[in-house]
Amino acid sequence: MIVHDNFPKTCHPRAQRSEDWLTSAELACLARVSLSTVRRWARNGIGPRPHRVGPRLVRYHRPDVETWLTGTSKKGEGA
Repeated sequence: MIVHDNFPKTCHPRAQRSEDWLTSAELACLARVSLSTVRRWARNGIGPRPHRVGPRLVRYHRPDVETWLTGTSKKGEGA
């Protein structure tokens, strides 16, 4: 895995946690998109379902993210 300097520290392999929930920034790292893209996806119902933990706190269930990323990459194969 290549770690770019402009990615948030949560993208660094040693920063990966085995927790069941990911932040929006962690999802952005895994999907290799910007945080604003993840927020736009959530607004438009694209990608894994966001879960509100509080009035402003959003988390993504890791198994849902992994399933979605796998499904997304399979759709793009052979294109």
